[in-house]
Order: sequence, then C-alpha cells, then structure tokens
Amino acid sequence: MFDTFGVITLLLLATLAAWLAIRSWRARHRGVKWVGSVLSSFFTVVLVLAVVVVLVGFYKINFPSYKASVSDVKVAATPEQLARGTKLASICAGCHSPDGKLPLAGRNFMGAGAPPAGTLYAANLTPAGEIKDWSDGEIIRAIREGLHKSGRTLIIMPSGAFRNLSDIDVHAIVAYLRAQPAAGQNLPPTKLNIVGAALIGAGLPLASAQPPITQPIIAPAEGVSAEYGKYLVSVLACQECHGKDLAGRTGGGPGPPAGPNLTAIVPSWSAEGFTHTMRTGVDPANHTLAEAMPWKEISAFANDTDLAAIYAYLHGLKTIDGPSK
Repeated sequence: MFDTFGVITLLLLATLAAWLAIRSWRARHRGVKWVGSVLSSFFTVVLVLAVVVVLVGFYKINFPSYKASVSDVKVAATPEQLARGTKLASICAGCHSPDGKLPLAGRNFMGAGAPPAGTLYAANLTPAGEIKDWSDGEIIRAIREGLHKSGRTLIIMPSGAFRNLSDIDVHAIVAYLRAQPAAGQNLPPTKLNIVGAALIGAGLPLASAQPPITQPIIAPAEGVSAEYGKYLVSVLACQECHGKDLAGRTGGGPGPPAGPNLTAIVPSWSAEGFTHTMRTGVDPANHTLAEAMPWKEISAFANDTDLAAIYAYLHGLKTIDGPSK
C-alpha cells in the first residue's frame, strides 16, 4: 500500500519551498530576502518533516514490526463450532456490518465526518468477500495478529483484544465465517493516502499488527466466575475504550471513543442493574448509555451467564482513580 501521487506531490512542494528559500536569500531587497527566506525555509522544514512522517507511516503499514507465520490449521466446522461461532460473530458486527447485525457484509469507515485519509472498509467477511480465497490459518492470523493475507498490517482491527481469543473460540469464528451465506459484494481494498499514513507515522495506534502467538490459548470454563468474566471482557475489547485497567480514558482525535471508569461505576450497581443496562442501554440511574457504547452487540453476544460472569469480574475490581463519566 503506497500513495505514490501524494508522496511525489509532497516532495515537489518541499523542493519548491527550498528553491524559493534560496531565491529569497539571494534577493537584493532586504525585506524580500529576510521575509521570503524565513517563510520559505519554514515551509521547507514542515514539508520535509511531513514526507518523513508519511514514509514512516507507510513503512509501518507495509513492514510491520511483527511478522507472524501462517499456520496450516484446518478448522473442522463441527456443529458445536458453528453454534459457538455464530454467537461470537456478533462481536464483529459492530464494525463489519452496516447495521450492527449479521451478516458481516462489511462497512465503509470513511463516511461523512471521517478524515480524508483514503479508502478504508471493514471487509466483507461473508464468502462474497476476499476471505473466500484465504486459508483458515490466514483468517486466524488476521483476527488475532492483525495481519492481512499480503503480510501488511490491518487498520483499526482490534487484534490487541482478539489475540486473547482461545484456540477453540477463534476456530469457531472461522467455522462460522466459512458457513454463512454470501451477502453483499467484495468491497474496495483499504488504500490509505498520505493523510492516513501521516496519522500512523505520527504515532496514532491505527495499525493492528500484534506479536506472534506461539503457545496454545485456553479459555476458562464457561460459567458465572470472575475468571470467565475477565476472559470475556478481554475479547470484547472493553479496554479499547475504557483503558488498559478499565479506569477510563480521555477522548480526542482518531481512535476508539473515550469510555468511563468501570472500576468506579460497576461496583456500585447490582447484578440485576448491570444486566438491565446491557440489555436496554439504560443504566440503574436511568442514564442512556453513549451512542458509541456497543451494548447492543454485547447483548446479542452475551447470554445471562456471560453477563453474570462479566459482572462478577468487574464488581470485584479495585477502584482506580480515573475518568468517571
């Protein structure tokens, strides 16, 4: 992935600014000399830095630090896997469906209000999309390690959370993806321009590559336990919005929306109040949850046992100072 036209344009602009700086410095008129050379030199530096940041961004996209190999696993697609995979696939619907529901026919992330960063679609994950030509191992690597079939990093893929998926659960997701009927059409490929590359080059965590998974991952037994609740919280990507320790995070700029401090809020709720919140989007204080909170996707995924386990984990957390609203 590379924006040749955009990079060449930046280089030409930087060259032009440098040429103007030299011309201004050679001017006989003192005002033209100093004002022209200072302004031209300033723009030269800015444009050169922009080129560097953009190139760093494209390098991060195309040559991620982590380069996991592809396993030769073949998912069996048993009835049990298909049932579990159907349940887990609802987690993906928030990004890979235009209405937050199955099927996972893809979605345009660059709609109204998005930065002019290029083409960015959440892929069509039905057999109508490109993954029909991917191996099971390539799909698993994409989910848990954030790498495209080509080896480049995926963009805005929550692999930092999905790398916690157990082997059984990620196999179940693949089984579902293979079995669902084709829907929609194969969407355009992601192609970030210099704006998107600059955001990544500047350090925004939009690239998704993760360290290779080298050991089996086994989930706790399903049931109403804090251990299973912790597992569900990790794979539901709650930390993406609520912070690494779930003590909330501030918003601003591209990236996940800011979520409140769960360690200060959930322990004050009853188990029934928590379940009601996740089922209705209205908390025990009669406040409607923020639109960015994916409670509908969580409710579609989680049965009452799942929610009880999540509550057991969150209710047992030590309160940490952080954003509470």
